[in-house]
Amino acid sequence: MRISQLSQASGVPVATIKYYLREGLLHDGRLTSATQAQYDETHLARLRLVRALLGAGGVLGEQALDRVAAERAAAAGGEQGIVGPALAFT
Repeated sequence: MRISQLSQASGVPVATIKYYLREGLLHDGRLTSATQAQYDETHLARLRLVRALLGAGGVLGEQALDRVAAERAAAAGGEQGIVGPALAFT
C-alpha cells in the first residue's frame, strides 16, 4: 500500500508517518521509484505500536519510544531485541 493508504488504514496523518520514518520509529518501505514506496502490514502494526506507546504518555511513553528507536538501530545491525521477530526490520 502507498503512504496515503497506510495513513487511511491506521488513522495516522501522512505528515506524522513521514516524521516517524525520519525519526526511525517506522522502518522504510520498499522503494518502487525514486519518490515512492510500498508499505505492508508490518508498517501498520508498527504504527499501532507507536501510537499505543504514545498513548501511555509522559516519561513512560518517551522511554518506550526511545526503546523502539533503539530496536530499529539494533535490527539494522542484524540484532534482534525487545520487539521480537514479528516486528523486526528487514
